[in-house]
Amino acid sequence: MPASRLLSLAATTYSTMLAVGLAWGWLGTDDNGQRLLQHWWTFEDGPSIAIGVGAGVLLGLIGVVLAWQLERTVPGIRQLSERFSAILAGLEPRGACILALFSSVGEEVLFRGCLQTQWGLWPATIAFALVHVGPNRTWLWWTFSAFVCGLGLALLYEHQGGLLAPILMHFVINAINITLLARRGASAGTPGTILHS
Repeated sequence: MPASRLLSLAATTYSTMLAVGLAWGWLGTDDNGQRLLQHWWTFEDGPSIAIGVGAGVLLGLIGVVLAWQLERTVPGIRQLSERFSAILAGLEPRGACILALFSSVGEEVLFRGCLQTQWGLWPATIAFALVHVGPNRTWLWWTFSAFVCGLGLALLYEHQGGLLAPILMHFVINAINITLLARRGASAGTPGTILHS
């Protein structure tokens, strides 16, 4: 799959998630009758914006280090990384950051901002994992890692009281991992491929 097509598909998917999340956030209310989106950016009762930024970036970097350590030690995760490298080959760092931005904002607004705020931590975390299901058993590692990462994002959302820190954590993890995987795929000479085999 060419990088431009991958970005177009991602932009459509994550923009749809964002649109659904914004509509849900505007129309949905909590038990006190407040709109859901009023929960997304409140800092009066919780940590400051600076703490949210620091926590999001720091936890994102820790997530990247853990992912790359697991890749070295778990054969299934290494195989999954090779598949992603092949898919992402040819994607430039700018494209990786665009993809990371779309995914982090779209998914966090929908899963943490809406699902978690209205249904709770566990249903939102399970739903987040379920949208990260691939076509065969190798991709179960992706589902499992999405569950673990989603749980971390959910706890961060609860602790921080807003979406800033989870969006930044999600962005940092995706931007760095996508960039490194795309670079690896390009250096291996693998063309972008579809998610099979």
